[in-house]
Amino acid sequence: MVTRWTKGLLHLLVGGACAALVAWLVFGFSQTVVHTTGPTRVAMAALVLVTVVLVAWLLLAPPVRPAEVALARALLEVDLPDPADTSSWGARGRGLVWAAAVIVLGGVSLLALLWCLPQGLAMLVLAFGDASGRVLPAGLARLPTVLLVLLGLLVAATGLLVQPLLVALLRTLAPRTLGPTAEDRLAHAAQQRREMLRANELARELHDSVGHALTAIGVQAEAGARVADADPAFARQALEQISMTTRAAVAELDDVLGTLRRGDPHPPGAPSLRDLLAPFGTDGTATVRFDLPGEVDGTVEHTAYRVVQEALTNARRHGAGTPTGSVRLQDGWFEVLLENPVATTDGSAPRTGGHGLLGMRERLALLGGTLQAGPVTVDGEQRWRLLARFPARKRHS
Repeated sequence: MVTRWTKGLLHLLVGGACAALVAWLVFGFSQTVVHTTGPTRVAMAALVLVTVVLVAWLLLAPPVRPAEVALARALLEVDLPDPADTSSWGARGRGLVWAAAVIVLGGVSLLALLWCLPQGLAMLVLAFGDASGRVLPAGLARLPTVLLVLLGLLVAATGLLVQPLLVALLRTLAPRTLGPTAEDRLAHAAQQRREMLRANELARELHDSVGHALTAIGVQAEAGARVADADPAFARQALEQISMTTRAAVAELDDVLGTLRRGDPHPPGAPSLRDLLAPFGTDGTATVRFDLPGEVDGTVEHTAYRVVQEALTNARRHGAGTPTGSVRLQDGWFEVLLENPVATTDGSAPRTGGHGLLGMRERLALLGGTLQAGPVTVDGEQRWRLLARFPARKRHS
C-alpha cells in the first residue's frame, strides 16, 4: 500500500529529476562557453539565452498551473481547488514559483540520497574494513572505530530523515503558491451563486407545481366528500378530476426536472393559464377573468403561469369561499389579481406568507415586478388578496 509519505517522496523525485536536468544543462553550457572563443562562444551564449527563454515560457504557460495543482493533490494530498484563473500573470507567476520550489527541494532531496547514503555506508566500511580506500578523506581513518561508526550512521540517517522534512515543506508551500488567487475566489463565488440560484429555481418550480396539484386535489376531495351521499355522480366526477390532476402533476414534475437538467427554464408545451382553473372548477370555486390580447414573451408567459398557479394555491390556503380575480395584459404590464374571503375557523390571525410567496417574489424580481399578498379589509370584510405586476414583452413572430 502506497503511504502518504511515499507519495510525497515521489513528488520530490520528480523535482529531483528536473533539478538533475537543469544541473546537466548548466554544466554542459558553462563548459562549452568557457572552452570556446570567438563566434562559437557567441553562438553558444545565444543558445543558452534561447533555452532559458523557452523554459521560462513553458513554465509560464496557462496549462502548467492546473497540472501542478493536480499533481500536488495526488501526491502531496493537499486540499487545493481547481484553478479558475490560469491566464493572468499573477497566477502564472505563482505557478513559476512553485516549479522553482519543487526543483530546488527536489535537488536537495536527490543530493541527500546520492551523497549522504554512500558516504555513510563508506564510513561504516572504513570502520570495519580496509582503511586504504580513497572514498573518504584520509583523516577519517585515524578516528576511533566507535566514533567513525556513529558518524557514518549519522550521515546516512541524515540522507533519509531529511526526506520527510522536505515533503512537509512542500505541503506547507503548496497552499501558499498553488492556492486560489483573488480571481479564483471571485470565480468560485460566482459559481456558488449560480448553483444557489439553480437550487432556488428547482425549489420554486417544485413548490409551484407540486403544491398547486396537492391543493387542487384537496379542493376536489372536499367537494366530493360533501356530496358523496346526495350526488354520487358529482363525487365520481371529483374522483376523476383528482386522477387527472395527479397524472398532470406527475407529468409536470417530469417536465420540470427534465427542463432543469437541460438548462432551459421555460419548457415548451406548458399548460395554458386557463388549464389551471380546471381542478378548482369542480364545484365552481374559482372565477377568474382573462384579458390577454395576443401572445407574450415566453419568459413572461412562464412566470404568469407560475404566479397564477401559486395565487390559486394561496387563495385556497389562506382564504375561504370562491376566489375571484383577473389576469390581464395592459399598458405593457402583466397583472394577476386574485382574492377571496379570509378563512377564520379558530379566530387566529391569517398567515401572511410562506415559501411559495417568497419564491414568487424572487421570480417576479428577476423581471422587475412586484408582489403584494396578505389580508385586506373590503367593505368591513376580511379578504385575502394577491396582486402581482411585472412588465410584459411581446413575442416576436
